[in-house]
Amino acid sequence: MSALDPKRTFKSFHFRDDVFMSELSITRDGVRARSRVWEMASDDPKAAADAAHRIRHPWYRCQALARAAEFSSGPMRYKLLEAAFSAAKEQSEPNRIVTVSSWPLRVLADLSSERAAQVARLLVDVAETEPHNLRRAHALQALTSAVAGRPALLSLIVPALASAILGGGGPRIDRVIRDTFELVRVSNPELLRPLAHHHKSNRQQERLLASLVGA
Repeated sequence: MSALDPKRTFKSFHFRDDVFMSELSITRDGVRARSRVWEMASDDPKAAADAAHRIRHPWYRCQALARAAEFSSGPMRYKLLEAAFSAAKEQSEPNRIVTVSSWPLRVLADLSSERAAQVARLLVDVAETEPHNLRRAHALQALTSAVAGRPALLSLIVPALASAILGGGGPRIDRVIRDTFELVRVSNPELLRPLAHHHKSNRQQERLLASLVGA
């Protein structure tokens, strides 16, 4: 079967210690190559896919493959998405794997809600291995943004996001609360009040709480 098989794609995660994300030359090359893919994808998705496959840096390769998949069709679209998720897995930290996987997840959600749900569940499992609440929250925030407007998919991610937020604190956690509040409202409105109360007491919290009046 040519369509993406989430269980095969994510059957195992090996957090690679040999991938050094800060290697400057690879990063610069990846940024430039990703930009070229972005420019050519709508006019020549095949050439964009070929260029994306050649990117060494897994973060930028994942994003570029997702961009090429967005403008491709048929079995090739699924193959590119599978390659994008595989590139994401090459990274060394779970929060980076999940965050960059949000790019192909967004494209997959437009193709198949069922397969996107399978992938979302697996990515949430990966995110749960991230011990740092803020990093976990940021990764899960990226996933929610990728499936915004899709309540069924959001409901698979939002409870884990809320758990990460409520386990942390500080200005950056407060920012995640504000930035994801309306997404939570779409799928899990019962979580809005505890999230609002977790925010620092200030005018921003007052606005969150005011939005719950009558909810």
